[in-house]
Amino acid sequence: MMASIIDPASSIHVAPPFALRWLIHTLRAEWKLIRFAAVAIAAAFSPATYTPAVWRAAAQTICYAAWQPFPGYALLSILAGAVLTHIVAVSAASYGLSHLALEAVVRVYVVELIPLAAALFVALNSGLGCLNRLATLRAQGEDFGDPVLFGMHVVPAVISNLLAVVVLTLVSGLLVLVVAYLIVYGLTPWGLADYTRLVGQIFDPVTAPGLLLKIFLFGIAVAIAPASVVTDPPRRAAFGSEMRIMARLFLSLVLIEGAALVLLHF
Repeated sequence: MMASIIDPASSIHVAPPFALRWLIHTLRAEWKLIRFAAVAIAAAFSPATYTPAVWRAAAQTICYAAWQPFPGYALLSILAGAVLTHIVAVSAASYGLSHLALEAVVRVYVVELIPLAAALFVALNSGLGCLNRLATLRAQGEDFGDPVLFGMHVVPAVISNLLAVVVLTLVSGLLVLVVAYLIVYGLTPWGLADYTRLVGQIFDPVTAPGLLLKIFLFGIAVAIAPASVVTDPPRRAAFGSEMRIMARLFLSLVLIEGAALVLLHF
């Protein structure tokens, strides 16, 4: 017995079973999440899902997720865009690179920062509320395998968070493009030709579809992650779901952003 304790070779047979069990558990959890995502997305885009009761629930959650926070979020985006444009324009002018200021603002702020900021905003604003609401129902023993319960609670949460990310990103991006033009050129139409040419060069046939795809994937991640709490056992849904699911969501957003950077810029 003493030899088995001090023999280094004896520990070699302990690690692989644990590692294998952990790998199997992780793969099962990820496969369960993928199946849930497929079912939730299919239900959210299926016209047959939207009974009058589901329509009302979806309208209420869309209003909460997208419409109510829109004025404040748009104002913050405009202010941040104005400040960033002014800083970049002044800095570029000091180095004799004024012609690159607008391009830098559009490429960095509109293409990269606004989609990520919108996804994080929706995740923290309506995503957490959705997660806590569904976690409470799941902890009470509600079975979301019931199509009626699934349609009344999960589908509205998924479609509202997805639409909120898409709408907030696109509208705030357009507003920032307008503000950036006004900061650089002022209230004059003489810069429109150069500005539209610049925007057209940035949003070329590769970047524009790639940006739309990234926004859609961000929306899917923000929509699915909080709602996935319904797949947890009741006891697990009652304790510790929030941090675990939000951490998974942030990791998903980082992976999507990293993949987008690699595909669009290399």
